[in-house]
Amino acid sequence: MLTFLGFLFVILAITITFVQPFIRKKHDDLIKNGSKIPPYIGFIAMWDLKLRSALFGFGLFMLLLAESVIFAKEGHQYYILSPTGARSTIMSPGIKFIVPFSKIQEWEKFIDIKCVALDKKGNYKQDVTGIEGIIPNGINVRFIDKVDANVYASVRFEMPSDDIAFIKLVETYRQPSNLINNTLLPTVSEQLKNVTFMYSAEDYVSGSATDYRMTIEDALKNGGFVVKKVEVRDTIYNEVGVDSVLKKKRGIKEINKFIRNEKIFVNGIPKRIPHEINVNKIITAQVIIDDVDLNKAFEDKLKQQRDISAEKIIEIQKVETARAAQQRIVAEGERDKAAERVKQEKMQVNTLIAIETRVKEEESNRQLAEIAVKTAELEARALLIKEKAEADANRLKVNAGLTPQERAQIEKETRIGVAHELSKMQVPTNMIIGGNGGNSTESLLQIKLLDDITKKQK
Repeated sequence: MLTFLGFLFVILAITITFVQPFIRKKHDDLIKNGSKIPPYIGFIAMWDLKLRSALFGFGLFMLLLAESVIFAKEGHQYYILSPTGARSTIMSPGIKFIVPFSKIQEWEKFIDIKCVALDKKGNYKQDVTGIEGIIPNGINVRFIDKVDANVYASVRFEMPSDDIAFIKLVETYRQPSNLINNTLLPTVSEQLKNVTFMYSAEDYVSGSATDYRMTIEDALKNGGFVVKKVEVRDTIYNEVGVDSVLKKKRGIKEINKFIRNEKIFVNGIPKRIPHEINVNKIITAQVIIDDVDLNKAFEDKLKQQRDISAEKIIEIQKVETARAAQQRIVAEGERDKAAERVKQEKMQVNTLIAIETRVKEEESNRQLAEIAVKTAELEARALLIKEKAEADANRLKVNAGLTPQERAQIEKETRIGVAHELSKMQVPTNMIIGGNGGNSTESLLQIKLLDDITKKQK
């Protein structure tokens, strides 16, 4: 807009300068003749040299301003080559000032590469608007077990944010299309083929898909892998049957040998080869593996294996069900046997407890009887000691000088007391009399003691 206005003002100033003498002369003639002056003649006639110079200068200013100001758009980077040969870049959006009449080259900050499938008419099956690099029908790769596949990948690259690297990139490739067609597309295709040859199709469908995709992303971001060729043996076993399951043994049907690439590690880190993406400091912002379309023959083989595996699983499940039923019957028998064993053991325990209780009761009775005998014996001894003490006391009193009257009175009272006690005592039928002419009182006491012990034992 500024450029258009600048050119308009400059051209207007130059035009007025050329037609000014003629218009001015006609204007003066009309004044002399007293004729009416048309507006446009009056307007042009009033533009003297100062006004024409000012108009011309303003037009030049507008042209210079238009060449000195650039509006940088979001998501774009700009390469600036000034008339003096100086190079610079614009990385951020907004209004920027540059040297007038510089050469400006605009680049997308992000470049998208995408594999797109084609229909039978050769048209893309999805919208490709905004995609700079398109790979029709994916990238054809081969796994180490000689299975072909078409890999559909979506990769987004980001231009270098470093000024020097971006300037070198622009000067090397000159146009974004050269960078896409000569570097990005071939490098993506090469890395996918190299990584795919590190895996087998069997591994991919058996659970290595995630690892496969992560390896592709790693190779595009950090450089290709230095690999070595390794011989791999793929052992194929015989069909799984009921007998093999029961015997837990499978025979080998065949062994396939093939060569595959394996990473070389140095101190635990994969050894790499930088590719053009890394060398030009292009950032791999995003890698998505949309699909891996395996060879149709291999997919048919997988379907057959899946059906066979399903039948094998059903047969194995039947075997396991029968085995479980057998184990259940055995377990139930063992359970019944254990229950009967516990019942018999409980009965034995009850009998043993009853016997042990009776034994303990008899033992307690015996101990009580022994204690009773000892108690009676102690009581008898205590009585004897008491009687003997009283007799000794009386003897000492007599020896101390009692009168014959007092001594007679004491003996009388003693005999009356003894007789009174003897009258109360029940004399047993059995009598023990000492051979050496013992005391009759002592003999009676002994007889009573024995009689009491005999009654307690009964």
